[in-house]
Amino acid sequence: MGNRKLARLDNIKIKTQLRMVFLVLIVIPIVILGLYSYILARNNLIAQTKVTIQGGVNVISNGLDNNAKRESDVLKFFSYEEALRYKIEHATEDPFSITQEMSENIEPLIWYFIGSDSNIENIKLYSECLEQSHIGEFISKPTDETIQKWYERCSKEYDTIWMTNEDGEIYIIKALLDVNTSSKLIGMATLKIDKDSFFGIINQSSYLNNGILLIDEEGNIVSQKKLKDEKLDEMILQEIRNGNLKKDSEGFVVSDKYFLLESDKISNGWKLYYYVDRNEMVADVFSLLSSDIVIAGVIFIIAYVIATLFSRRLSYRIIRLNDAANEIKRGNLNVRINDEGKDEIGELSDSMQAMAIKINDMVEEINRRNKADLLAKESDIHYREWLFDFVVERNNDILAVVNVENYSCNFITSNVEAVLGISLETLKEDIRSIATAQKAEGDDRLDNIIMSSIKSGEAIILEEIKFENVKTGEQLFYRGVVICTYDDGGKRMAIALYDRTQEIKRNHQLQEALNAAETANKAKTSFLANMSHDFRTPMNAITGFNLLIDKHADDPDKVKEYTHKISLASHNLLGLLNDVLDMSKIESGKTTLDIKEMAIGLLLEEINSVISFQAKAKEQEYIVNIEEMEHDMFMGDKQRINEILMNILGNAIKYTPEGGRIEFRIKETPSSSEGFQNVEFTVKDNGIGMKAEYIDKIFDAFSREETGATKSIQGTGLGMAITKSLVELMGGTIRVESEEGKGSTFIVNLRLKAVDEDDVDFWKGHGISSVMFVTENRAQTEQLRAAFEADHIEIIDTKNGFEAIHAIENCNSAGKVIDLILINDILSDMTSAELIREIRSKDRRNNSLIFVVAENFAAVEDDAKAAGANEIVPKPLFVSNLKQILEDITSRAGGTDKEEIANPLQGMKFLAAEDNDINADILIELMDMEGATVTRGCNGQEVVDMFKEAKEGDYDMILMDIQMPVMNGYEAAAAIRSLESDWAQRIPIIAMTANAYADDVQHAFDAGMNAHVTKPIDIKVVEKTILEFKK
Repeated sequence: MGNRKLARLDNIKIKTQLRMVFLVLIVIPIVILGLYSYILARNNLIAQTKVTIQGGVNVISNGLDNNAKRESDVLKFFSYEEALRYKIEHATEDPFSITQEMSENIEPLIWYFIGSDSNIENIKLYSECLEQSHIGEFISKPTDETIQKWYERCSKEYDTIWMTNEDGEIYIIKALLDVNTSSKLIGMATLKIDKDSFFGIINQSSYLNNGILLIDEEGNIVSQKKLKDEKLDEMILQEIRNGNLKKDSEGFVVSDKYFLLESDKISNGWKLYYYVDRNEMVADVFSLLSSDIVIAGVIFIIAYVIATLFSRRLSYRIIRLNDAANEIKRGNLNVRINDEGKDEIGELSDSMQAMAIKINDMVEEINRRNKADLLAKESDIHYREWLFDFVVERNNDILAVVNVENYSCNFITSNVEAVLGISLETLKEDIRSIATAQKAEGDDRLDNIIMSSIKSGEAIILEEIKFENVKTGEQLFYRGVVICTYDDGGKRMAIALYDRTQEIKRNHQLQEALNAAETANKAKTSFLANMSHDFRTPMNAITGFNLLIDKHADDPDKVKEYTHKISLASHNLLGLLNDVLDMSKIESGKTTLDIKEMAIGLLLEEINSVISFQAKAKEQEYIVNIEEMEHDMFMGDKQRINEILMNILGNAIKYTPEGGRIEFRIKETPSSSEGFQNVEFTVKDNGIGMKAEYIDKIFDAFSREETGATKSIQGTGLGMAITKSLVELMGGTIRVESEEGKGSTFIVNLRLKAVDEDDVDFWKGHGISSVMFVTENRAQTEQLRAAFEADHIEIIDTKNGFEAIHAIENCNSAGKVIDLILINDILSDMTSAELIREIRSKDRRNNSLIFVVAENFAAVEDDAKAAGANEIVPKPLFVSNLKQILEDITSRAGGTDKEEIANPLQGMKFLAAEDNDINADILIELMDMEGATVTRGCNGQEVVDMFKEAKEGDYDMILMDIQMPVMNGYEAAAAIRSLESDWAQRIPIIAMTANAYADDVQHAFDAGMNAHVTKPIDIKVVEKTILEFKK
């Protein structure tokens, strides 16, 4: 009956059989797990926790109490040992007896207690009665300061005392008294507790997230098991020490954060506190459920084991099949497998039988082929021998077999003659002649090494051998081995020299590169430590002009002028920040230029506003000379030229002592290229100068001359490297002349395309038909004269105040008005202020504009303005500077009319993407001043979603920041342009970002934006850009 059932199972797939078993056995644990979880959920968790805590306290306190009593009893044992006490007391009289007692009786006992009680780490005895410092390992005089304090305490207190030292180690001490009276201290016994073993019961106790605290009689923490929540742990400790524990009727301290139970005092005076984090109790429910899962897993494993055992019963055919496979493995390929089953096992049996037959056929074929392979290998051996000869003859390795009797060579590679320049015949006769190509002396010579190896019979390895070809002088490096061998021909020597020339040379190159990298790294480290200096230069100007604003807050014209210069210095500071970041681009050759129209005059104004302030702070004389400047407008990268000149002038200020002189000259000369001019900038100082050897390194990155005069001066060592790179990028040249102690001169020559001004009738359009110059230096005004003459403006030349007054009287008599009077700040016959008062007294209507052209702006400003001057303008005065001043005056004069004109941005609606709250507030306020409204999105995704929900006309333009969370500006612009609506394709998108490089601008265009505005925001630039796209 059973066999028939098994036969039916043979026809069912094994996978199906196992599924049937698992189906039955898995359902049972699931049902049990559900019932068990339901019962646990109904338990009272708080009651269970209290019971557990109570049990834990009892177990731990009883365990610690038993440990304390047991260790105290051990110490008492020694204190009651009369023979020991007697011999300690009489140790001076009979020192041998105490030694004998210790070695025969006491030390064995101590070793017994230490070995039998894991809580005891050590037992030691101390006595003042000993003559020696110690007797054996366990008894000595109390020399240590802590031991002496304990010894003194034992003289007053005879009971067992539990002590804790500064390192937290726990000791039990007890006095040893004399035998006769038991009132005299003769010694002290100490027992050191093994804390890990003694308090092991505390560490073993674990329920929820429980904490255990053990405190001695003096309030010191003896042992502590902390909670996971360190703050809760500290709070509980503080409440215990403050005595703020409020117990319920069961003795528990119950709070909303923890449960705590205090034990009775342990026999040694310690108190135990057991507490549980209440939050963990809630988590315990989940722990119980986890236990259910574990139980279910165990049941599952049991079910799996049962299923496995049952499957083995089902798989007797597989075992039979395995036996056949083992026979095949042992090489019996004629095995026969008989299985009539129709399931997978039957199919496998048939396949294995076919495989055995196939393998048998393959073995026979392999044997046949092996015979052919043997012949092929013999041929291959001959080929390899030929290949060895071929390779050896065509590289620089040298191999030789030497007869030890006469040093002749039985074999030597023929390439040795070409490599070392020694004839092959000479080396064959005597291998020692190879040393003639070696650069070494004494024992390092190869001939001496060969003879030494023959005598000793030992192999000698040579890590580096230096040769020099005797004919060409080429240096060669080899690694070699010299070894004596025995063969059928007797004792021979083998010499193998391996060419390492290229390796050694590469190593030298790598070392040089490493040294260069280390030097660069040190320089960069110095750069990072000192780079703050370069940022202080424009900051000095900013803070200085801020002080001037505070001083002249009631003068709007001065405030406007100072804020303009602060703006210039701020832009310079921003440029410096960009330059530091640009250094990596310069080094990688990715720096680009922004070539556009620029005014030399405005460029010099920006530079002088910073440099003159610095020079004045160091009481230096700063002179600007303009020579033969025919043009004011050029095509060039204004920011980069500004950076070049600021670097050179800044260094001149730094390295010139107080009271020194800095001269800045600009000169224009014709260029060989049509339309271009050579503009030469020269900076000369009388500072500390440079050593001749440093001049060649001044343009190296991160390089500074470290001398006594320069160590106190901060600097990055980067400015000149950037300067040279930028000059060369513009196709210019820079050179330096310097002499230590006398000063330096830097000459920068740039080839710039001159731009002819097409601003026709500018002067007449601003009410200027006649101009008077009051100066003795006609050369300083040549450029202005040319501009006035080109527009047919009448020019009146005077050299001093008297001539100017006379010319004005003549004009008044003729009924003519001089529209613009330019007065030099230094006149030969009167001050500029005196001349202005005279002019104003004759021109009651104030029809003339009077400008004072001053070298020292601050020196003449107050007097000149009080006398009636309209503006004080700094030297040198360019056409562009004068035009800018007239534009400002015209703007101020027409301010009332302009206010009546509708603001160009009035009523416009903008959607702005800006993640920074401060930047967003600035943008909203600036636009509100212009009469426009701004709707803000905090990231690119928000702006895209807001645009999707808006209707056409809700927004006129989109202002897009770039670096934002969630979605950046590039992605947001691309997402908007990808929308299907026609409005999404037409609405202007303007990038407003701190990403200021040329490739950043290109990225914005590639993403579908229409324009790019760089932060910090200049509302004039923003307005101009917006108006380009306003309908």
